Amino acid sequence: MSRKVRKSDVNKFARFAKKYPLAAIALVVIAVAVLLFQRMSDNNPTVTVPMDGLYVHYIDVGQGDSELLCCNGQYMLIDAGVPSAGDTVVEYIRDLGIKKLDYVVCTHGHADHCGGLDAVVESFDVDTVFTSPYAGDAAAYLHFVDTVESAQLTLEVPDQGVKYSLGDAKFEFLGPLSDHKNVNDDSLVLRLDYGDTSFLFTGDMTAKAEKELIEDGADIKCDVLKVGHHGSSGSSCYQFLYEAEPKIGVISCGRDNDYGHPHEETLSRLNDAGVTVYRTDLEGSIVIFSDGMKVERRAA
Repeated sequence: MSRKVRKSDVNKFARFAKKYPLAAIALVVIAVAVLLFQRMSDNNPTVTVPMDGLYVHYIDVGQGDSELLCCNGQYMLIDAGVPSAGDTVVEYIRDLGIKKLDYVVCTHGHADHCGGLDAVVESFDVDTVFTSPYAGDAAAYLHFVDTVESAQLTLEVPDQGVKYSLGDAKFEFLGPLSDHKNVNDDSLVLRLDYGDTSFLFTGDMTAKAEKELIEDGADIKCDVLKVGHHGSSGSSCYQFLYEAEPKIGVISCGRDNDYGHPHEETLSRLNDAGVTVYRTDLEGSIVIFSDGMKVERRAA
């Protein structure tokens, strides 16, 4: 509870300041610093993501995809599930104390990837929005485009081979290499390097586009793979897995979903390739940490 400052209090401090001027100045400086700190704390919730290392959050959005990448105080969101998952993603990010996203990436125009991005763009300050050059014209994607324009942001198609920075991490877009007339194969493919570790995000890319990347000579080697198309049998072919050599594979899908994801064929191939698999339908949100030398799972 606040109280009024009495005239006698002011007089006492004036006498103290006259007798001990340096001490009085120090007290004033401390008081101002405390007030500024309190104001900043009120306006900026504490960011609970450590500033050292790279943290990749595979957010449980049911049957869909959403990944939050955190590195040295900078943040990137890749997809946000279906429209109804948007609030879940927003709450997840806010619970980490994050107020601004340096990058938002829409891998492709299917609702289970771009649908929740409307809520994200409306809820946070965003610097850059990336999208596939062949994202399609599905209703959910067109709504996302309208939301981005309403926020006075520009949808950018990233250049392949260009290195972008996220804190101390570097990332680039490897695909899509061409218009496949298949929105899944037209997914943005992103590879992020942090120290000696790498993460690969493939959207809903199928085996056809996977093989094209290999034939093009793309560097797809990674420590952690976001398994394509929710573990569908049409993705993660043997050739791709043996070229990428992931230690960890994360599958994002809904519990008891209508598509039967992940398919047994995919799980078998991942097992044959020696990949440790984590699944959001069984374990909820998953966090993978990198210190630049090794990757490991952390508590969500």
